[in-house]
Amino acid sequence: MRLATSSSAARSRKAVTRPAGGRRRPSPGSGRAKAEVRRRTAKRTGSSAKGKGSTASGKRRARATVAGTELSYYVLIPTAALLLLGLVMVFSAGSAIGIDQSAGGYRIFVQQLVWAGLGLVMMFVFSRFDYHKLGKVSWVGVLVSISLLVLVLVFGREAGGARRWLEIGSLNLQPTEIAKFTLVVFSAYALAMKGDKVKRFIHLLVPVLLVMVLEAALILKQPDLGSTLVMCFSVFLVLIIARTRLNHLALIGVAGGAAATFFMLIAPYRRARLFSFVNPWSCSRGAGYQVIQSYIALGSGNIKGLGLGMSRQKFLYLPNAHNDFIFAIIGEELGIVGTLLVVSLVGLLVYGGFRIAAGAPDELGKLLAAGITGLIVIQALVNMGGVTGMLPITGVPLPLVSFGGSSLCICLACIGILLNVASQGKR
Repeated sequence: MRLATSSSAARSRKAVTRPAGGRRRPSPGSGRAKAEVRRRTAKRTGSSAKGKGSTASGKRRARATVAGTELSYYVLIPTAALLLLGLVMVFSAGSAIGIDQSAGGYRIFVQQLVWAGLGLVMMFVFSRFDYHKLGKVSWVGVLVSISLLVLVLVFGREAGGARRWLEIGSLNLQPTEIAKFTLVVFSAYALAMKGDKVKRFIHLLVPVLLVMVLEAALILKQPDLGSTLVMCFSVFLVLIIARTRLNHLALIGVAGGAAATFFMLIAPYRRARLFSFVNPWSCSRGAGYQVIQSYIALGSGNIKGLGLGMSRQKFLYLPNAHNDFIFAIIGEELGIVGTLLVVSLVGLLVYGGFRIAAGAPDELGKLLAAGITGLIVIQALVNMGGVTGMLPITGVPLPLVSFGGSSLCICLACIGILLNVASQGKR
């Protein structure tokens, strides 16, 4: 009787543990139950890891956006500061020129303001225009710039013994500024497309060096040796960044240095400027006059300056005070503080430009950002060096600060390209 009862109880327990579908549910201690638990745990863990992975990816994208914004600020902040400072100083230095020409003290400032507005539009357009597409059409820009350089030699307006400006209605266009810009963009694109072929000299000669020599010859014909040197140095920087062989760089550098020395010595006025740079007081009423007046302006400013608008040298003592020598007026009115501010802003802009080049997503972006940054900083160094007497006077304007519509618009277009490269760069 007891055996029957035990058997019935056992059958009842088996019936309770059997699922409704007839399949037995694994007991907690069985191997199948443990395998099922491990499978479900792994599934939950995988889902959690996937969620964490997507979260980490989102954080990386957020950090990339922040990094891109920071790089843009390295360029935008000094650009805005230099542009505003330039407008103020052009108003101060240009007021005396405008009154002397019976055109009103505001004429030069209004012209610069209009050019600044046009330049900001160009900066916005180039910041949105993919630099890869810009590289593909750069050869068109080179052809246009060569055509303009030829036209200016035939129909250009002559001033100060040079024929550098094309008058288009009320606008004065300087083709040299366009040529420098388009050649740097074209050189960056051509070298990026060649890749490792740049190790062979023939691929440097054709087409980059041939186009550079052609444009340099046309610019020297104006004549404008300063702009020629700036353009050649900028292209040389692109060659360095493109990892050109050292013996090829040395050959190009020696040939370029010999050509520059030849053109400096062959023209009497250039030779006079070269020797006056060493001792301007030897010809204080000739080639050394501008440098001496610049010294007076910088020395009068001392540390804090005479005050905004209080320059004395701008009243026709210092030629081209609103253009080539505006850095001297900054030193006179704002003192060493003002000149160091300009140097610091240019340095920050250069730092941001080369940071963008280092983080570019491809070879074209790297060469383009480095070449454009080099174009801006070389012009700035040549201008400030001439004003302070550390370099011969070349007539190159101070980027974003000096009066001049073509230079200002091209500089702002360069800033737009830097912003475009930064927006696509590696973070």
